[in-house]
Amino acid sequence: MKFSLVHLSGSHRGETQYFDRPRLTLGSSPANDVVFPVDARRPVAPLHAELFQTECDIRLRNRDPEAGTLVNQRPVSEATLTDKDLIQLGPNGPKLRFRIRPEEYVACKLVREILQDARDVAAESPADGRGAVGSFLGQFAYDVRHHASRATQMVIAGLLVLMAGVAGGTIYYSYATRQAYEQHVAVLLKELESARQTQADLERKTAEERRRVSETLSAHQTETGRLVAMLEEQRQQGASPEEVRALTQRLKMLEIERSSAETLINRYGSSVCFLYVAYGFVEKGIPDLVPSVLLENMGTGFVIDDKGLMVTNRHITEPWTMDPSGAEMMKVGLEPKLVTMLAYFPGRPEPHEVSLVRLSDVGDVALGRLSPVPQGITPIPIRKPAPQGVAGEAVVVLGYPVGVEGVLARMDDKVVQTLMKTVGHGLRQLVRDIADRGGIRPLATQGHIGDVVPGRIIYDAQTTGGSSGSPVFNSRGEVIAVNAARMLRFGGASFGVPIRNVLDLLSSIP
Repeated sequence: MKFSLVHLSGSHRGETQYFDRPRLTLGSSPANDVVFPVDARRPVAPLHAELFQTECDIRLRNRDPEAGTLVNQRPVSEATLTDKDLIQLGPNGPKLRFRIRPEEYVACKLVREILQDARDVAAESPADGRGAVGSFLGQFAYDVRHHASRATQMVIAGLLVLMAGVAGGTIYYSYATRQAYEQHVAVLLKELESARQTQADLERKTAEERRRVSETLSAHQTETGRLVAMLEEQRQQGASPEEVRALTQRLKMLEIERSSAETLINRYGSSVCFLYVAYGFVEKGIPDLVPSVLLENMGTGFVIDDKGLMVTNRHITEPWTMDPSGAEMMKVGLEPKLVTMLAYFPGRPEPHEVSLVRLSDVGDVALGRLSPVPQGITPIPIRKPAPQGVAGEAVVVLGYPVGVEGVLARMDDKVVQTLMKTVGHGLRQLVRDIADRGGIRPLATQGHIGDVVPGRIIYDAQTTGGSSGSPVFNSRGEVIAVNAARMLRFGGASFGVPIRNVLDLLSSIP
């Protein structure tokens, strides 16, 4: 009967011997068929055991009564061997795996046998520095090279080549992705550095905004004075009652609009917040990753109930949709991530964190929840049914046009000069310092509705960056829209999203 012995430990560890004989002896004497050199750690008797064939079986007989022989970890004097039995020559002696060899695999091992033998050899490996994994791989490679069939060797070689290709491709893809990411981050950093507000830039923009506000007030006063002079002149010249009535009506409208803006500021100004937003880009599928570069944005929001529910634009909560570099970053497998959204209210130095509640799929509006809930302010009511804008109607927008520059433009010069020294600490710190000094106050801009089209109310009230998310009031003090953007191609007109979009969003909250 053909059989093999796989040496799992001892001086022949890792070797596989094949036999086709009726009798086989094992011991340390050179006269044996399988000789084990003298080893004090794994002692073997001169004639330790013998294997012999009886009819269709192979039996093992112990020849050393003192040390004994174990089969499957049990001492035996004589036993019939079966395929895969574990033989050990003495309690501390070398271990061997007995295998019966079918005719077609006389000199070859099956893949499962190679794996099993490599595992068993690794389990018996001494502390030679390679460790269990190294021993397993070494024995596996040895058996494939010396005891596997040609077909098995080719299959294993093909698998190794395929695995190497997959691993190489994965490493290359990771490297290429990382390179692209680092390149885009470098470009982004360069853009950020060039766009970063220096003290001189901020001073210049603040001065420009201060001048613009002054010109707006001066223009209003000039228009009022001009109408008063025209009215007096026409009265002296004996103008018709209709002409005098028309001028008087225009003066009344100017006064009503001015007082309406003041009334709205006094009533709802405390509910209109300045929003600071920080976001960035991270590798897709790693939600907990912190962006390596933070981008910043500003906007306006307003509270609509006493539980801290806030309305703003969707593009304020997803600022990357307005960022030209956002699409490029996402092309290389990065995804945008909103890091921080903070709300600052007039007269309150501490910010409130904003968590998103609902984003509209129809209009540019979003709902957020403030934490902690601001106390002692008057929420701006959203009326049902939604009030409609009418062409020619006066409107008032409460918000933070021009963002930080617009806020600084309305603060005391000495305070502004002190704040300018902290510009290098970042926009977030600058906004916090402004809030500490009571500089967070919304501005009312006035105008008239030019047109009402599906999904938009168009008006000429002055709005710029920072006004996004502002409430737009009609002449009756009702919110009719959420300011969304300026239309530069149409003379700088602004447009808002009808308030019915907010009502639709509110109806979706359980």
